[in-house]
Amino acid sequence: MKNIINIVKQEDKFILFIYFYMFIMPWNFFKWQMGVLTIVLFIWWLIKYKSSILFRLKTILEFKPLLLLCIFILYTYTSSLWSDSIIDGINYVSSFHKYYFLFIPVLFTTLNIKEAKRSIILFLISFSLYSIFSFLIYLGFFTITDTNSSSVNPKGIMGYAIVTQYMAIGAISTFVYAYFSKKKSLKVIFYILSFINFITLFVNNSRTAQLAFLLSIFTILIITSYKRIFQLKSMLTFISLFSLTLLSGYILLENSHKTSRYNQAFNEAKKVFFDNKFEGSFGLRVYFNKVGIEGLKKQPILGFGPEDNVKFFEDYQLNDKNYTYNKIFTTYHSEHFDLITRYGLLGYVLLVFSIIWLLFLLKKYDLKYFIIGTSFYVVVFYISLANATFSKKPINYMLITVFVLLSIITYQKMREKRISKISQ
Repeated sequence: MKNIINIVKQEDKFILFIYFYMFIMPWNFFKWQMGVLTIVLFIWWLIKYKSSILFRLKTILEFKPLLLLCIFILYTYTSSLWSDSIIDGINYVSSFHKYYFLFIPVLFTTLNIKEAKRSIILFLISFSLYSIFSFLIYLGFFTITDTNSSSVNPKGIMGYAIVTQYMAIGAISTFVYAYFSKKKSLKVIFYILSFINFITLFVNNSRTAQLAFLLSIFTILIITSYKRIFQLKSMLTFISLFSLTLLSGYILLENSHKTSRYNQAFNEAKKVFFDNKFEGSFGLRVYFNKVGIEGLKKQPILGFGPEDNVKFFEDYQLNDKNYTYNKIFTTYHSEHFDLITRYGLLGYVLLVFSIIWLLFLLKKYDLKYFIIGTSFYVVVFYISLANATFSKKPINYMLITVFVLLSIITYQKMREKRISKISQ
């Protein structure tokens, strides 16, 4: 507590505002929240660094993964040129991307490594506080009628498709932070937060996030321990921990009466594979992926453009005699196919490669934040197979913000190493 008070007293007020900006972002209390805070952030930055803005902006060009991400963002606007309505395309892209141009340069050119790491931890704490909030709803302390949030569906003030992503990422990342922490008090606190995130993930209603969490643990262990994963001791440890996680998750699902959702999905899967019937949540998602593949075949490189991919999606449902569901959907329920059909393989590769490139570079300099960063994007990768991520607010803002924070750590570590070599 004393350390926190000292930081608040000694820290630059602009940096404190950035910390507040990070901390409040996941909650999205008001529709105007992101817009107003980002504009304040940008104007403050312009005033504070008015004499060195151009010099600072040049540093973005020096770090290639971030530059590639910026090229992707610019490309999304360019893709409006081959839409039926250029204005509709630009409006759609701007509704998600317009604030990137403001906070990316501010964060990248302002924060140092220590401040970037603190910002990431503030995200994790914010996720964890939301989990505590959700858990209190589950325990019956209160309900929120406006969002239909109760002990049966303790999602809180936002949809469970959003908040369960916080819980999945939070459960893994806080565990990693605790594991690497040298202070006993921090270990205890972050292990507890990890446990709370884990519990709330499995008492909420998202099968996608729950499965993504399990797949992400497996993936991260393979990425970080592939050289010794097949050693007997490592294998036994992995199997034991993974089995314990599965058992704990099952018990929580059973106690919160959520196992029936998995039985339902299993029955829907049987109808898909044996009867070619696309019914229910699982069946429809399989169908939507099928439509996504057809869209990819028609416009593989550049995509249909913003909004035109939705028109193709709607027309496909209307003209498909085998589609018998009484509703026409406007989302693919797969961020992968939404991105591919919207911006083509070119746009998709630009985005994915920028993330992989960043994480590959980060691994050389900071293992802890490499694993934390990987947990963000691996969880989102799996959830994106059956849900929207980059096109959900405020998830999209956080994913780009985390990219910038990890870029700061990597870029400044690379620069330190370069300077060290020159001085030798």
